[in-house]
Amino acid sequence: MNLLLDTNVLLRLAIDSGSITEGFKEDTQSRLADGGIAVSTMTFVETTRLHHHGRIDLGCHPAVWRREMLRSGLREIPIGGDITVESVLLMNTGFHSDPADQLIVATAMISGMRLATTDRRIIAWAKQTRLLPLVDATAESRS
Repeated sequence: MNLLLDTNVLLRLAIDSGSITEGFKEDTQSRLADGGIAVSTMTFVETTRLHHHGRIDLGCHPAVWRREMLRSGLREIPIGGDITVESVLLMNTGFHSDPADQLIVATAMISGMRLATTDRRIIAWAKQTRLLPLVDATAESRS
């Protein structure tokens, strides 16, 4: 099964954060070449907003950064109608009201991918509902 990275995981991988396990980093790097690692278009929206508001520094124009990420082998999953509908319906399952998280989770669900996240709210929701397989990028043993 392919892996969808949430925004925090992609950024932590890009800046080589110590909070991401070495095993996860190595696994991700090896799977980039075969197209097994993806992000939602929403992730690029979030990174651009964070950069624009000075909360992160991508080191270049966000469009250049995006192209570099895609050249590395990262796939982008576009947000379509099925994803947008599912994202709103997630609230019926107790999912929180952050539209960015809703779109990223719905992208993973509709695409049949596991989601790599460090977001404790998403992890708690997924454990409770069992609607989405997760990978916790900060945990030593991943499920």
